Amino acid sequence: MRIIITESQSKILWLRRRLNDRELMDHLKDIVIEGFDYTDPCNYGTYDSYRINIVNDSAITFINSYTELSGEEQLFSDELVAFVVKVIVSKYWSRIEREYRDRDCDEEEEEDDDKTEWWVDK
Repeated sequence: MRIIITESQSKILWLRRRLNDRELMDHLKDIVIEGFDYTDPCNYGTYDSYRINIVNDSAITFINSYTELSGEEQLFSDELVAFVVKVIVSKYWSRIEREYRDRDCDEEEEEDDDKTEWWVDK
């Protein structure tokens, strides 16, 4: 019996073998946390839209950080992205949810900033 493994499956197997590698998982966690700095939860009306953005952006960044996953041409399959998304959601969903839940959106302050008058001395 002959088993044929696609390139995408090969990349997923590479990653699966390394899911217990502390350095690799720390790198993934750092990417997710860095996403919090660039993604303001106040700009999202629902938790789901925030989570989707954080998870998808983190998955792409993670894949692009390893040539074994992205390859030199920076093309990767939906299957690989979906696998990385599952890993991120399974490991960091509570942290992402907490980041959204603990957001501090001060709408009064934003309204006050809009009312600031600017004038020039003549």
